[in-house]
Amino acid sequence: MRKTLSYAGAVLVPGGAGLLLHRWAGWTMHSPVRLPAAVALLAGLGLAVAALFAHDALFREGGSVAAALLLVAGLGAVWVEARDSRIRAEVVECVVAGEVTVTYHPTFGEGAPAEKTLYHHPLSCPGGYPTQFTAERRVAEENGTVRIAYDPAHRMDPVLESENVAHGSLVLPSALLLLSAGLSVAALAAEGREGPPLRRRGRSAP
Repeated sequence: MRKTLSYAGAVLVPGGAGLLLHRWAGWTMHSPVRLPAAVALLAGLGLAVAALFAHDALFREGGSVAAALLLVAGLGAVWVEARDSRIRAEVVECVVAGEVTVTYHPTFGEGAPAEKTLYHHPLSCPGGYPTQFTAERRVAEENGTVRIAYDPAHRMDPVLESENVAHGSLVLPSALLLLSAGLSVAALAAEGREGPPLRRRGRSAP
């Protein structure tokens, strides 16, 4: 019976934590309550830490380290994909209120971020927000107009209206969490065949 509960926990910990985190992230990104981003993120991190403690308790000695790492990676991917699945609720037409400035960001060797050229557009928008829009291309000339989608609670960066689409996917986080559960189940099965871990045997020795 205890072994069956352990197997169930190995699946429910990553699955349940992933579902709860996705619901929480989605709610904080779209809720009219406008919860501060820092509070939302801290609560999400708290849920991830609770899932890790549950994983450790399930295995008593930490279990499969690889499963724990995949659990963390999967929950991080859940947060990112939940954020990207939301669209900005408001659209405003703004005027480019000054000269567009350009900054260059070179790369610094292998493995560094790719070289970028950024165009900074000062904006005059009804309501006063946003005041600037940065893109990797010039979207309008001085005194030109541009339609910007934004989150009234400022939880997400403004984007062009044409790019205000949901593109989050649960494929990657689901794969990571399923793999974490699979490794946990495999670790439990191996523990049953090989006997108790060495650290527990060492503690009980005289």
